[in-house]
Amino acid sequence: MKRLISISIMWLAVAGCSGPKSEYESMAYAVDAMPVKQEEHKTSELIAVVKPSPQEGEQTEASEGGIVADKKFIKTGNIEFDTDDPDATRKTIMASVEANRAYVSKDAEERVIDAVSYIIIVHVPANRFDAFLTSVTKGVTNFRQKSISNEDVTAQYVDAESRLKTKKEIENRYRALLVKANTVKDILEIERELGEIRTDIEAAEAQFRQLNGDIKYSTLRIVFFKPIGKSNPYFRELVNAFQEGVGNLRAFTIVLVAVWPFVLLAIGMVIALSYWRKNRKRARKQEAAELS
Repeated sequence: MKRLISISIMWLAVAGCSGPKSEYESMAYAVDAMPVKQEEHKTSELIAVVKPSPQEGEQTEASEGGIVADKKFIKTGNIEFDTDDPDATRKTIMASVEANRAYVSKDAEERVIDAVSYIIIVHVPANRFDAFLTSVTKGVTNFRQKSISNEDVTAQYVDAESRLKTKKEIENRYRALLVKANTVKDILEIERELGEIRTDIEAAEAQFRQLNGDIKYSTLRIVFFKPIGKSNPYFRELVNAFQEGVGNLRAFTIVLVAVWPFVLLAIGMVIALSYWRKNRKRARKQEAAELS
């Protein structure tokens, strides 16, 4: 009987101690299990939604670059030849420039040893390049140099066009997102991203315009020479020798100016040595006079 009563008391004590503890634990579990309310608008999340993923970018480029409507080429040429009448040759070139709706980006004259060279760089519409080349070289039978290249830039063109389109789509997404922004932090963050994407778009547009210009207008560099009569070889050698002497004198002067401290030191040493010798001779004369 006493044993049964002892067991009952121990059971009640354990039940009394464990009851409140389990209640607190259940309350703590309930608190931990409650979902934490997150912010509805987070700038980083919004920007992540706006920016396309790498897979999306690859799909855009692949879909747009898969089929090319026409090839894109950049044609350039370089021709050099001699002429007896440079004025007439220049007039012919300028007339052809006007007739083919081209324009000149460089018109220069240079003098070399045995000739006067005239350099004209012309940008002509690509579909008129062959006709222009034929007209400016009419009557020329001997070229010093003649080279024509036609570079295929189709892949570069499609890539530049696709990237520019993607950047503009991102800008439009940012503008739409800016209208929906509610906090100052979101507005400032989106405006910063808009400024960066606008800078990228302007740079991409400039490069795309340059590429389009190179495709639409081919470039031809024209150099024609007017030979100069040969002079007496002996006189030319004298002139070259005189020019070489002038160059050597200039080089010597530069070296002399560069080492002027050493030159002054050497002059000082010579003066000091001369003064010492004079004093020595004077002392010897005085000693000889005293002995005599």
